[in-house]
Amino acid sequence: MASPTERLASVRNHVVPDWTAEREHAVRVRLDRAIVRRKRRQVVATAATALLCIIAALVFWSRGVGPDKGRAATLARSAEAQPLLRFEDGSVVTAVGTGARVAPVEVSPDVVSTRLVAGTARFSVTPNPKRVFRVLARDVTVTVLGTVFTVALEPDDVRVSVERGRVRVAWPAGEHELGVGEELVVQSGMETTRTPNTTSPEGQHAARDTAPAATATERTGDGAAAAQPRHSVERPSRPSSSWRELAQDGDYAGAFAHMMNEGPGAVRDDPADLLLAADVARLGGHPGKAVPPLSRVVSAHSDDSRAPLAAFTLGRTLLDQLGRPREAAEAFAKARQLDSHGALAQDALAREVESWSRAGEASLAHQRATEYVDRYPTGRRLAAVRRLGGLP
Repeated sequence: MASPTERLASVRNHVVPDWTAEREHAVRVRLDRAIVRRKRRQVVATAATALLCIIAALVFWSRGVGPDKGRAATLARSAEAQPLLRFEDGSVVTAVGTGARVAPVEVSPDVVSTRLVAGTARFSVTPNPKRVFRVLARDVTVTVLGTVFTVALEPDDVRVSVERGRVRVAWPAGEHELGVGEELVVQSGMETTRTPNTTSPEGQHAARDTAPAATATERTGDGAAAAQPRHSVERPSRPSSSWRELAQDGDYAGAFAHMMNEGPGAVRDDPADLLLAADVARLGGHPGKAVPPLSRVVSAHSDDSRAPLAAFTLGRTLLDQLGRPREAAEAFAKARQLDSHGALAQDALAREVESWSRAGEASLAHQRATEYVDRYPTGRRLAAVRRLGGLP
C-alpha cells in the first residue's frame, strides 16, 4: 500500500488548472482596474504636491519677497524675537535685525517718548487717546495715533513704514500723516533757503539766509515718489565753530552744547536768532529749552512776519514733544490770531482741535471743530477734525 506522500505526489501529477477564457478575461479586468486606480492615486498625489508648492510660494511672496508693500510685514516678522522695550499698557518695541537701540526719554500716564538711537525698530502701540506716544529719530518726530509701524535710521534718511493705523511724521520742513501700507523717507542733512509765509504752512520757517532742513519722499503702494530731495551742500569742517555754524551744519547736539556753554548772552533778541536757537534745542533733544525763545518771538516780536510761524512751532513742540496739550491749544490759537487770513490759519485751527481733544476738553474740541467745518468745508484735515471734535 502506497504511503500518503506517494499518493499526494501521484495526484499532483494528474491535476490540471481549470484556466478558461472567461477566467482569463476576469483576471485581466481586475488587473486593469488596479492599474487605473494606481494611476489615479499618482495623479492626485502629484496635483496635491503642486498645489502645496503654489500655496507656499504665494505665502512667501506676500510676506515680503514681492513688492514694497510687503516691506513692513517682513520687518515685523524679523523683529518678533528681539523685544527692546515693554510698557504697562501693552505697547512693545522690538528690534528689526541687529544693532537696534531704543532709549526711553519720558514715560508717564500722559506721555510716552522714546528715541531711536540706532538701527531699525518696530513699534506696536496700544491705542490710548489720553496718552501721547512719540518716537524721536534724529530730527524726525513720529506721533502715534494707535498703530503698528517701523522706524529705520539709515545713513542719510529716516524711514517710517506703517503696518496698521496712522502716524504723524514731523520734521523741520513740515509734517505728514501716514496710513496703512504707506511709507515716508525723510532725508536729513540737507540745506535749503527758507522764506516766511510760503504756501505750505508746515514748510514755513524763519527767514534766514540758509538753515539746515529736511526733505521728504513719500512712497505709496506703487512706489511713486511725491517729492524729490534737494541736493545736499557739503561744508568744510571748522575746528572752532560757533553754535550757529554747528546748527547750519546739522550738528544740533553740538550746537546746543556750545549754546549752553556760552551762557545767557548766546542768543540775540531778534526773531532769526531766537528761531534758530529754538531749532537747536528741539532737534538737539531738548524740546523744553525751545519754549522760551519761541515764546519770546510771539510776545516781543508779534509784529514780525515770522511770529505766526513761531506760535505754530511752539504749539507743535508743546503737543508733540512735551505732551502739554492745553498750552499747545493756546499757542495754536495765537498762531491763528497772528495769521488769521494766511496759510497757517487752517492748520493751526485743526491742531487746536486736536490739542483740546488730547487735553480732555471735549466741549472746546467740539466748538473748534464746528468752526473748522464752517470755515473750511473741503479742508484737507476735515476727516481728522470731525473725528477729534466728535462731529458726525
